[in-house]
Amino acid sequence: MQNTVLRVKSLSKNFSSVKALNNISFSINQGDIFAFLGPNGAGKTTTLRILLDIIKADDGQIEWNLDGNAHRLPKASQIGYLPEERGLYLDIPILKSLVYLASIRGMDKTEAKKSALEWLERLGLADRAKEKLQVLSKGNQQKIQFIASILHKPIFAILDEPFSGLDPLNQELFIEFIREINNQGTTILLSAHQMQLVEKIANKVFLINKGEELYNGSMSEIYKTFENKKIIELHYKSALNENALKNFKEAENIEVIENSIVKLTFGQNSDLKTVLSNLAQLEGDFDISTHKPDLHDIFLYLVKNH
Repeated sequence: MQNTVLRVKSLSKNFSSVKALNNISFSINQGDIFAFLGPNGAGKTTTLRILLDIIKADDGQIEWNLDGNAHRLPKASQIGYLPEERGLYLDIPILKSLVYLASIRGMDKTEAKKSALEWLERLGLADRAKEKLQVLSKGNQQKIQFIASILHKPIFAILDEPFSGLDPLNQELFIEFIREINNQGTTILLSAHQMQLVEKIANKVFLINKGEELYNGSMSEIYKTFENKKIIELHYKSALNENALKNFKEAENIEVIENSIVKLTFGQNSDLKTVLSNLAQLEGDFDISTHKPDLHDIFLYLVKNH
């Protein structure tokens, strides 16, 4: 049986008249890659900052248990934190900054330097170790921020928007790195809005919108819950007539993407033969494809029906 390393109960937070978090609860077990997902402004970063005592909750309880004993806050050496907003020293050489940050989290400086150089090599930045962070691109700054968050080999890592500023190739690279450190024993709490990336690596998911829980459970469970739904995509080659789609009442949800792709969600009771026949009557030149709902589709459905 896996040990629960973080338990959050009935967490709430208001900013003036805005309810940032409304009574959310979840738990994370040792070895999880727990995805905390939602759009910008959903309450993800607020939750993470409360967990680390950067800001205070109005109500709720938080219990950390990373070493077999319950604590309100974990030790600095046990936690790695990649913040949404970059927080490294811009005017200090990169290697020196990484070694310093690892050392204040309990890592031997010699070991920290060796490990930092290895990570810089893997990320293609070894030749820039003596440069200052401020001269790097946003994507490369994000790479350095990631190294800083995991260099001291924490028991638990909180990664807030880790894919920010990265191109698709480096996003895939980060997915592999997250898998790697998880396999080496680090439990991951991953906050993001790129659901198509996160669903590749997470085993549990918490979907949040406007501070409220939409879903909390395993990835396998959420797919099983929605396995009877079908997505039909229309890829338009000509002008899209959105007014015609509004009258398509058989669909549970209709999403238009960049005015060229239409995604229609249908429930298990829908007659797909009739649906396809009706779609063929729509104006315009388009291709049709079908698939089961992905995490993005499920999220939109849950938001609409919340």
